[in-house]
Amino acid sequence: MIASITYDDDLTQPWVVMVNNKEVHRTATVMLCHRYISTHYKDGSLRVQEQNATETPCTTGNEIMAQIFNECQKYGFEILDDGIYRNDMKLGEVGCSCGTWWVMRSGESQQQPCNSAMDAVWWLSMVDVSTDGKSIFDEYFLDQPLEQLTGDKLQRLLERAELVAA
Repeated sequence: MIASITYDDDLTQPWVVMVNNKEVHRTATVMLCHRYISTHYKDGSLRVQEQNATETPCTTGNEIMAQIFNECQKYGFEILDDGIYRNDMKLGEVGCSCGTWWVMRSGESQQQPCNSAMDAVWWLSMVDVSTDGKSIFDEYFLDQPLEQLTGDKLQRLLERAELVAA
């Protein structure tokens, strides 16, 4: 990261360019902040942002919830305090911890990593509530020849086989 742009409650110049948690520029619009960063980065006069290995991506709980809400809305899901529902049946939970998205389907006890909120909610959309949590996805790909299955589908098949064997 080169610099960050934050918003302050100052009515005249609320947009602030921050480098290493220090204010380096303040202006009236976010575009002027962007111009400041671009200009000073190109000419080499912008201080260097120190990299912190323990620093997590700058996402707030509100941003995460907004992404989950937007994806759930596409499928007509309802978000309640204890999870995501379709037709009054709990499908599971979706979240983001330490910058990693995850999904936990209803009846499962372990979070499965995902690439995004879109992927996580898509996995929940595959739960068929009429078959007590059995996945439509599983039914579909179990009828396909193994040669046609992608690596991800093969992995899911193996995970299901391990669960049945246990």
